[in-house]
Amino acid sequence: MTSMAAALAASLPVAARTSTPQPASSAQQPKQFPQRLEGVVDVEAAREVESVQLNSLVFLKIMKHSTDILPPPPATTLQQDRNAPPPTELSSHTDCLGVLLGLDLDGVMEVEDSFALPGGETGLGSNSYSDRLLTHLREVQTPDSPVGIYLSTRNGGFATRVSIDLLAAVEKVSGGRGKAVLVIHDASKANGGDLSIKAYRLGEGAREAAKLGKWDEKTLTENGITASTLLSPLPMNVTSPSLISAFLSTLTTPSAQQQPSLSNPSVPLPPSFSALVNPAPTSLTNYLQNTLDSLTLHSHEANNIAFLTRQIAREKVKHEQTVKDREEENARRRKQGLSEFPSISAEIRGGTKEPSRLEMVCLGGTVEGLAKGMGAEAGKGLVRSYL
Repeated sequence: MTSMAAALAASLPVAARTSTPQPASSAQQPKQFPQRLEGVVDVEAAREVESVQLNSLVFLKIMKHSTDILPPPPATTLQQDRNAPPPTELSSHTDCLGVLLGLDLDGVMEVEDSFALPGGETGLGSNSYSDRLLTHLREVQTPDSPVGIYLSTRNGGFATRVSIDLLAAVEKVSGGRGKAVLVIHDASKANGGDLSIKAYRLGEGAREAAKLGKWDEKTLTENGITASTLLSPLPMNVTSPSLISAFLSTLTTPSAQQQPSLSNPSVPLPPSFSALVNPAPTSLTNYLQNTLDSLTLHSHEANNIAFLTRQIAREKVKHEQTVKDREEENARRRKQGLSEFPSISAEIRGGTKEPSRLEMVCLGGTVEGLAKGMGAEAGKGLVRSYL
């Protein structure tokens, strides 16, 4: 399977070929890399990603997407084999998802562009929105190699089931060597003036589970997958091109103001201290509400899994009884010299697939993240109260 670098090389201009027509069965000419990329492009996808370099334009796109008013996701994004989750204040916020485009250079994942995904997009397969958009990007010679997924959420900065499924799809495209990255922006902290954006990749156990496409209890136990091992953090650096730096400088340049002085009494003197503002009465309440909502969703998903597990156990017992009755019936027919009925397989055909526990793992990480955020917010409020 080709790597992201090889996919990018396919879109780069190659040396001009002679006009002599070549037969269809002739070997394809090797792709040529620019001289500046030789030695740093990981063609064989042998090196794992060690850090992420995020273009500031991509970061601004993520921030803009997080502030858009989005419709709720369609019902097809929910797990169809279990009851829908109850409506809560936390689940009322629609998560923003998008695809990151870039290139892996010498272990550094350079993210140069991104595009948003519409609600209900759960894969990167053929005829999907992302596949059609990547085709158009390839036609205009812009970066078209998916290197990861971005997620803007309000659940404490942890991944969701849909984002993990999309990340696993990008991981398969990148060769399954930990190349796909997940950038998570916690929009709940942005309202308070705090910036929370982090980069992750799938853990070793999670990559094995993604290859198998199984997230049942046996797979999670064998690979040691928990909320803390599902993702591995990566260091991230945000870079700003010259045009973005010039644009930001126009936003941050202070306007010239008249300085206060004793000779000019029309300009009042400012106070020698800043006003003490304690946002804990509002922010702490929001954290507490979100934590309670996450516990409600976690409890609901646990009930769903318990019901499915009992249903599978009942189906197995019923099938085992059917097999036993058929064997006894065939034994009686053999004694009577009659032809036997076809035997029934010991394994149940359909209806016995173990339920996926990926949603459970993600909700566990959500509860942990929101609880830590609530504790940090309470600590800041306590310090400000006694300053």
